[in-house]
Amino acid sequence: MRSQQTEALLRLGHPPSQSFSEAAEAALGALADGIPGTIVLARLEPDERDCRVIEVRGADIDGVHRGAVLPVTSLADRDRPSADGSAASPGNGFEWDPLRLPGPRSRLGLPLEMSNGRIVGILVALDAEADAYDREHMAMFAVAARLLGHEWETVEHRAELQRLRRRAATGADVDPETGLPNREGFLGLLDHEWRLATRGTVESVLVFFEVAVDAGGPANGDPLARLGLKIFAEVLEGNARTTDRLGRVGEAGVAAVLVGCHLEQAPSFVERIQAALRRVTSGRAPAVELSLGVQPLAEAPSPEDALQLAEAEAQVADGRGPAPAVAGKAVG
Repeated sequence: MRSQQTEALLRLGHPPSQSFSEAAEAALGALADGIPGTIVLARLEPDERDCRVIEVRGADIDGVHRGAVLPVTSLADRDRPSADGSAASPGNGFEWDPLRLPGPRSRLGLPLEMSNGRIVGILVALDAEADAYDREHMAMFAVAARLLGHEWETVEHRAELQRLRRRAATGADVDPETGLPNREGFLGLLDHEWRLATRGTVESVLVFFEVAVDAGGPANGDPLARLGLKIFAEVLEGNARTTDRLGRVGEAGVAAVLVGCHLEQAPSFVERIQAALRRVTSGRAPAVELSLGVQPLAEAPSPEDALQLAEAEAQVADGRGPAPAVAGKAVG
């Protein structure tokens, strides 16, 4: 006789879903049949400080309903490296509740994670009884979180394919290795944002990343270095905002204009990119290393100067160059 959990597990992937909403409906229905308590599926907001509830199944919890915006309290802690360099994972890896709602004594939680390391949502189970969840519940949760993350990524890939087709139709300058605008294409975008910043229309910050791989690669490192650059470009594009301007600006250089971003907000962007990169490369080769420089656009005499200043600051951070004449505030 199959257990209730096994029956629910078999339902998770059958039949194949035609949309994310259909996948979410099927997944939460299966979880609600096999897991006690309340199941919450929420979409992470761009600032990663709040989430918006997509669906709720099970017993009512005050303030938790479809469309509710809830604070996220522990997202960064789950991926912050410990003293030995490994990623932190509270308890058994599932006893994680970024909502931290008062009352529930049993909790299961997993992020909806994409292949580029970006966390797009959270899946949480809550129960008022202690020790309500066992390993079968955890297995169901892991399958559901992976399924929903995959479905979300499928939707984004379709949208990205349409965007790339539009870009190709307009003849934009694209770097073939990363899919980002090349240096010439990026300088055109940078010029536009620099003009807006110097007029005081909007405050924007340029971040330059120099990408390297660890010393354990081949002697010249060219194939490994190109792979490391491609990995980082995918992570950056997947975790940047739609308003940000990205481009490959050198052999190992990638830049981002954070449109509408104040200088003091840049460290949050950098931390989000670094956390996503850790998730993607953890336990895999190559190990990608970053040096970076930050330059407020309005403080640079020209778009080209802004890029050169950010590049120079990255070299200083890496110990390979003198301090630039006019430098943006370092972000480490």
